[in-house]
Order: sequence, then structure tokens, then C-alpha cells
Amino acid sequence: MSLLPLTGITVLDLSRLIPGPYATLLLAHLGAQVIKVEPPGMGDYLRLLPPYGPDGMNPIFTTLNRGKRSIVVDLNDVEGRRILRELAKRADVLVESFRPGVLDRFGVGLESLRCDNPRLITCSLAGYAANSPLASAPGHDLTYQAVAGALCLTDAPPTPPALPLADLAGGLFAALGIVAALAARSASGEGRHVPVTLEESIGALLILERAEKDMPLRFGDMLRGGRAGYRLYQCSDGRYLALAALEEKFWNAFCDAVERSDWRARFAEINQGPLTEEVVTLLAERPAHEWEALLRAADVPCAVALTLAEAQTYAPLPFAAGSAPSDAPAPRHGEHTAAVLHEWEIT
Repeated sequence: MSLLPLTGITVLDLSRLIPGPYATLLLAHLGAQVIKVEPPGMGDYLRLLPPYGPDGMNPIFTTLNRGKRSIVVDLNDVEGRRILRELAKRADVLVESFRPGVLDRFGVGLESLRCDNPRLITCSLAGYAANSPLASAPGHDLTYQAVAGALCLTDAPPTPPALPLADLAGGLFAALGIVAALAARSASGEGRHVPVTLEESIGALLILERAEKDMPLRFGDMLRGGRAGYRLYQCSDGRYLALAALEEKFWNAFCDAVERSDWRARFAEINQGPLTEEVVTLLAERPAHEWEALLRAADVPCAVALTLAEAQTYAPLPFAAGSAPSDAPAPRHGEHTAAVLHEWEIT
């Protein structure tokens, strides 16, 4: 079996909650060894937030931290700061999610750690952009999406998002930045800092929206239900069918399959509302799976909207099986402190 690309890379993860642990989970699936560096007391408090899984910890914490090791380091203590410095001298990557300036106030700022170890790659996951008035303000996924404009993409009143996309995008960009920095280090021998903010991460996902920001007709509106051929329809059994006949060839195939060839000529209508209502009425006549079978036979893109229980389970990295098995346990708080310090010969 070939080695995973990050085999031999050691990551110190000082972050908590979702974004940082998600980034280091991805690195772990690429073969990196991840050591969670947690404070005494609660440590990463996501571990203790309800509900609790069979291991007594929050299932999201368990999922994000499988296969990692946990050590306790008290940065309020001189000895704790010494231990962190010793760890950072030998690590490849350090990830943190403190507010700006916190590590400097502890006397273990990232620049000083890179002075001790010029090959060290550091990654900071902050909330808001560094040049923002909110740079040091507290926040969560909802506020980052709000500031970036992600909650007001339509004329409808904004609603809480279904997914914490700022948190997840921040983790993805952090992992990507770290992998890029590791590739650069292989050529230069030098580490570097990878700054990531959750506001800018969700903002980066709005690249298509910003491209059409001042356009009277927007392709993005078509993807949000602005076209009769590209939206969700409730069927007779209460289930929803995702119809994705966006291109004219698929729309024509849909019209022929449902025996409404007269709808073909209405593909380019600017106001799709009346046509949409006619499709609503038609698709409400039969169960979703019947429509799905009929339309797929006609090569029309469509799918019944499945629940999580019905859908298959996917790997954290679609392109790599990874080194952290899905049944690997998440670490208990400080579970590996003695072992790691012994292995690293830190006394």
C-alpha cells in the first residue's frame, strides 16, 4: 500500500469547535499525525456540549477528532509555555483559532515559534478579516455569513443557514493553505504563515454571486428556483423531486416525457412563474419515485430529495480513503499527555 501524502507530518492543533478541527481532520485523512493541544479544565468544550453519543462526548466532536491524540498544556503557566515551544520546535504545522494577539500575550506568538523552528508552518483561523472593524470581535458561523452577504442573496427575508458553511469553508481553505505551504517548503526549506478568516472563507464562496452582482438577469437566480426546469417540486406522496432540466435539451426531454410538448416553446420565457405553477400541478399528481423513474429513463437530470438517513455516508475526503478509520475513537481530554511528552523526550 502506498504512503499517504502527509505521512510523517506532525500537526499541533490548538483550535476548538469546528473550523480548526475540521481542517486538521482533513490533514489526518491525508496521513498527518494530529496532536490536539488543549488547556486544562474543559479543553475543547465542544466535547462536552449535548447531545452525547455512546462515548459520552458530543458526536460532532467525536467525528471531527477521530484518530487524533490529546495533550493538556497550560499556557497560563511558564512550564506550559515551555512545553508548547518544545513541541513547536519539532512539529511541521501548528493550527490555532485564538482571537488576534492572544498567543502573543501568552509569550508564544507565532512569529517567535517560527524563529525557533524556521520550517514550522503556522495557520491562524480567525473570525473576521484583519482589516475589518470586527477583527477582534466574537462571532460564530451565523455572524460570518451575515457580514459576508451570504444570507441576503434573494429578496426573501434571510433565514438561518442549513449548513455552517463559513466554519466548513474556513476549515477547507485552512487545509488547502497548509498543504500548499508544505509543498512550498519542500522546495525552499522554509515554513510560512497561513492566515484564514471565516468571514473571508464564506465570502470567497460568493465568487459567482459577485460576478453577477449588478446584472438585471442573473444565472444565479436560475439556480435558486428562478426557472421552472430547475427547482424542487412536491409530489403526491409528500416527497420532493429535484428537477434539474437547466439546459434546453434536458427541458425538451422533460416536456416530452411528461407529455407536455407544448411547454418546449416556453423554455426562454422571462417570467417563469405561470409555467412553474403548471409544473407544480402536474408533478403533484404522482409519487416522487414514479416521476424519478420516468424522467431518468428519458435522460432528464432529477432525483428524489433524500433524508440523511436514506442517503449514503460519504468520506471526509472524497478523493482519499485516509488514515483515520471511521470507527477510530476521539481522544479523551489529555489522554495522551504523558505518552507524547515521553515520545518527544520533553521533560
